[in-house]
Amino acid sequence: MTPASTSPTAAPQAPLPTASAPPSTPPGPDRSLRTNSVYGIDLDRAAVDCGLKVRSPKPPLANKKLQPYLTDVVGCLTKVFKGPLAAQGFTLAEPTVKTYHRRVESPCGSFGQSGSPAYYCSTTRTIYWPDTVDDGREAYTFARLGYVGLVAHEFGHHVQATTGILRAYADAYDKASKKERYALSRRLELQAQCFEGVFLHATTKDLGVSGKDRRELKSWHSYTGDEDPPEDRKPDHGSSKAQWAWLERGLDSGDASDCNTWTAKASSVT
Repeated sequence: MTPASTSPTAAPQAPLPTASAPPSTPPGPDRSLRTNSVYGIDLDRAAVDCGLKVRSPKPPLANKKLQPYLTDVVGCLTKVFKGPLAAQGFTLAEPTVKTYHRRVESPCGSFGQSGSPAYYCSTTRTIYWPDTVDDGREAYTFARLGYVGLVAHEFGHHVQATTGILRAYADAYDKASKKERYALSRRLELQAQCFEGVFLHATTKDLGVSGKDRRELKSWHSYTGDEDPPEDRKPDHGSSKAQWAWLERGLDSGDASDCNTWTAKASSVT
């Protein structure tokens, strides 16, 4: 899909790491980056029916309807992941969606109207979404699955928080150099892209995911890579090519083990 002449804005910002002194390792699932128990989830043969109606971001939903719809999407994501995560020893709590005007304060920082179109904060288990910024310039609005895909990406961070990946990332981030921090952030973001793809795989029939949807998703991410304007964009989300590759990887297989960005070659997460 060819976007309008006005270039869309960037991809979601990485969740702010909040490292803390970890307690002694408790019994239970593996919560590390490289061998996490989440990689035991395989939804290849899953076909989850949420009864979710796909609402295209064009035209945008009225503000009063936005939060209820995004909450419905979160409910579908929870339905897809809760049982498989429980089978691996994790307890998934459904995250909250909070839409806001102008600016909102959270334990993860102050979120405004410019920059990222959505944020996830693990401290509050909340997806924050500005409800007055959707003016058609955001890249996700060029895809029928824009709302669903963006919520699924942020939910991917919630899965990372639930499984200990976000904590392990924060611990590594604390000890890393600036260059290493960017590399860690890319692995985190690209994994969330892949988890988004796993969700879309499991709901392909329910959501009617088509070849056209794939082309639109790819077009969306051609505007969100680290190589794209604006000039002050940081190399923390991965190139457009990498973003699509990891999303497609999860979408094709439905297997979370294919989302292990932490053991992937550096060339695939740049």
